[in-house]
This record gives sequence, structure tokens and C-alpha cells, in this order.
Amino acid sequence: MRSTVIISKRGEGYIATVSGKFGGGFQGGRCGLTPFEAAAKAAEWMISYGQSNPEGGDLMAPQEVWDLVPDHLRSIQAKDA
Repeated sequence: MRSTVIISKRGEGYIATVSGKFGGGFQGGRCGLTPFEAAAKAAEWMISYGQSNPEGGDLMAPQEVWDLVPDHLRSIQAKDA
């Protein structure tokens, strides 16, 4: 199963739900008050969870966060693809 990083706006800041291949991950992790802070955490989690997963991973985020995440970390292809 592909890894998934979901960033959501909550109140004045952003939270994340992250899932990994083997059931790892978390829900409701704080990832900053600004789109830049949330994008930096999203990129970090895509590296941690998506690049380490042989099946790759996907990011879902509000547009203001999505635009700040590097293109190559928005969707990571499977290693055998």
C-alpha cells in the first residue's frame, strides 16, 4: 500500500494525517501555523514515508500548501515503476 500524507487546515494552523506501508503513521500531528511551515513538514514526511516505501506515496494538501511542496515530493512513484 502506498504511503499517504494528508494536510488539513484546522483553526489558525495545519494538522496532518500520515500513513505508512506497514501501519505506521499518526493522526492530528501539528505541522505549523503558516502554509510554509506546513509545506516543510509535508515534504519531510513525504521523504520519510513516501521515499522509503517501495510502492511510493501521495500528498493531499490545501492549494496554498501544495504549491510550496517541491513537485517531486507531491507524488512519489513506486520503485519498480
